[in-house]
Formats: sequence, structure tokens, C-alpha cells
Amino acid sequence: MQSLIFLILFLFPFFPSCAAVKKDKQTYPVAAQLTLPGPTIVIDVGHGGTDRGARAKNPFCEEKRVCLQTARLVKKYLDQLGYHVVMTRTTDVFVPLPRRVEIADQSRASLFVSIHYNSARNPTAQGIEVFYNESKDQKFKTSASKKLAESILTRVIRRTSAVSRGVKKGNYYVIREPTMPAVLVEGGFISNPSERGNLKDFEYIDKLARGIADGVDHYFKAKKNP
Repeated sequence: MQSLIFLILFLFPFFPSCAAVKKDKQTYPVAAQLTLPGPTIVIDVGHGGTDRGARAKNPFCEEKRVCLQTARLVKKYLDQLGYHVVMTRTTDVFVPLPRRVEIADQSRASLFVSIHYNSARNPTAQGIEVFYNESKDQKFKTSASKKLAESILTRVIRRTSAVSRGVKKGNYYVIREPTMPAVLVEGGFISNPSERGNLKDFEYIDKLARGIADGVDHYFKAKKNP
């Protein structure tokens, strides 16, 4: 009998501790389930496949390749900031313009950012510019797109110290047709020897990509804290 009483007294202190551990284990999965993904951003990678975009030699530079390199870095930095990123292409393939917009609609994206590089007959033309589409029928989209364009351009110029060509209105398909705010970034002139040299420099492209990601992030923060 004494042995039985001793056994009960010995085990009893452990019961509350075991119960507490079991309760703690049950709380962690619930907290994990409440974690929500960030907004979805579609990064539209300009050109691709048979559509090579702008090209120039000495050093050789091809728009479709620089667009993809830039987009991959933008995705990397947006991923780190907690956004969900969808790219219209991840390899060197041709994607028709309507399909690019369709990808954005199917993804239920919050923003659409199209990445391109410029070219001009005048080899001295230089700088970065960002386009948005103005529509009288879509006032909210127009206003939001302009704010996004301003946010991205400001931070890209801050990162790269490139010449700013400003925020401009454009009627390009990929910024006109999406239902969400959309901009098109022209990240510099491949036809300009000096800028072409920058576009062959990974560190410069990395700065440009960081600037685009910073601009997207600032856009959302400004919406939360106007």
C-alpha cells in the first residue's frame, strides 16, 4: 500500500507539465496557418525567343537577355520582401502580348511591371523612363499606375545614379490592357555605348533591379500610410 501511495505522489507532479507541453504543440500549427502571402506582382519580361528586341555590338548586348536577367533579380528582391511574384517568362521563349496580360489576370495580380530596354538612332540618347497608360474610363488604375511609375523611377535613379527621363504616358498593349495598375520600365539605352557598358555589368543591373523592387515596396507602404 505504501509503495502504491509513493508511486502516485512520484508521478503526479509530471501530469501538469505534460499537459502544458501538449497544449503548446497544438498552438504552433494554428499560428502558421494564419500567415498570409503578400500581394501578387507580375513581372513581365520583355521580348524573348524569336523576338530579340534591341541589339548592339562592342560590347554585344541583346535586350531579351538583359530583360530576363533584370527580372530574375527583381523577383529575388521582391521574394525577400514577402511578395508573391509571377514572371511572364522564365526562359528564352516568345510570349504573345495577350498571353502576358492573361497571365496577370489569372494570377489575380495587384500590380503589373513590364521590363524593357531602350534604343534610338541617336547614340547619345540616354536615361531611364517609366510609362503608364492614361484612361478616362479607368481613373483608379490611371492614378495608381502613375504613382507606381513615380515610385519605381525615383528609387531606380537613386540606386543607379542614371539620367532620369521622367514618368511618361504610353499606349503600349501590356500597360493598357491589364485590369490592375501597370507600368513599363525602360531601363536604359542599348544604343548608347556608355549605357550599354553598364548593362553588361552585373552590379549595375543588380542596382537597377533593387530599385524596381524598392519602388514596388514603397508603393504599397504609401498606400497603407498615405
